[in-house]
Amino acid sequence: MEEIGQRLTWHYVPFTDIPIPLDGINILTVANSVLVMLILWAVLWLGARKFAWVPGRGQLLVETYVSAFDAMVTETLQLHKKEENRHFFPLIASLFVFILLCNGIPLLPLPHIEEPTSDLNCTLALGLMVVSYSMYCGFKAHGIKGKLAEMCGPFWHHEGKFTLAALPGKLIGIGFFFPLHIIETFSRVLSISCRLFGNITGAAIIITVVSALTYGMVVPLGLYAFFLVFESAVQAFVFSMLALIYIATNMEHE
Repeated sequence: MEEIGQRLTWHYVPFTDIPIPLDGINILTVANSVLVMLILWAVLWLGARKFAWVPGRGQLLVETYVSAFDAMVTETLQLHKKEENRHFFPLIASLFVFILLCNGIPLLPLPHIEEPTSDLNCTLALGLMVVSYSMYCGFKAHGIKGKLAEMCGPFWHHEGKFTLAALPGKLIGIGFFFPLHIIETFSRVLSISCRLFGNITGAAIIITVVSALTYGMVVPLGLYAFFLVFESAVQAFVFSMLALIYIATNMEHE
């Protein structure tokens, strides 16, 4: 079980003595992420290369997937126009299938295959992207002034203009609610990132420990089926739904 937690990291640029910033690059995370994107592109291309009025199995699978996520995005955001809801569909649908493949990639019988989502750098990058984009959607929906006013809490709205009587409420908004909102935003990044990282890493540790305890003589097929199929799908769905909820809460009017 010595391999738990070990990573193949490049600390220097290959064939040079130039150090790589931020303590190096996990080359397996990068390679497996690229492999996932290639697999995803190939699967979608095979499923959608020939559209027909009577869909085949591949086209039917793609259409079912698109319809399900399109309905989920529309019901969650509930914007005025259907086209506005569909603007966010590609992000949510792509997040789900990308994370699903990242979680389940160890099913491939290839060497040096590991889940990119078991690397905290990968999940932090996904979390930063989701939270940053949700904040951008909030500023775009309310305007910079409106979003900043919303971040200052209820006292900022209720007190009206800057008058001597309204000054305490304005100070509370700037000194308490605004920093609290900033902390909440950073906590969302940590929460959504560490949730995915912890679940995938925990599953890998359990599989490794059980395999070691059985000395490799008994393959824990049930564990593989649960963690690499069911749990992978659940965590991908949870992450994409949280991303959709973050977008919705930033765009809604309070």
